[in-house]
Amino acid sequence: MKTLFLIQAALCALIALRLLLFRRDGAAHRPWAARLAYLLVVLAGAVTIGVLFGRYEWALLAQNGVTAVLCLAIYAVRGNIVELFRMTDVSGGGSRFLQILRSTRHDHPATR
Repeated sequence: MKTLFLIQAALCALIALRLLLFRRDGAAHRPWAARLAYLLVVLAGAVTIGVLFGRYEWALLAQNGVTAVLCLAIYAVRGNIVELFRMTDVSGGGSRFLQILRSTRHDHPATR
């Protein structure tokens, strides 16, 4: 098996595992988020199984990059799919994604 296939399988297995182990801890149930998480688990699991049984026919470096970013995003929100799409926060600070962008943004001389 090629290295890219194994990387893709490992990333997809990590995504599926994290989503399967998500705990709501009293948060509201959102049917659309549950369906989306289920779909991501099925698709990520299918990739992993396909690679392990030799039925996955291609894996590109760019695809592994996209999968890696998705995997990191899912782990950053602890498997909470809703947090990936939340646009506003109750505290008024905006979305977590926007807060991260603001905290890592650098002021360039041209924008001062």
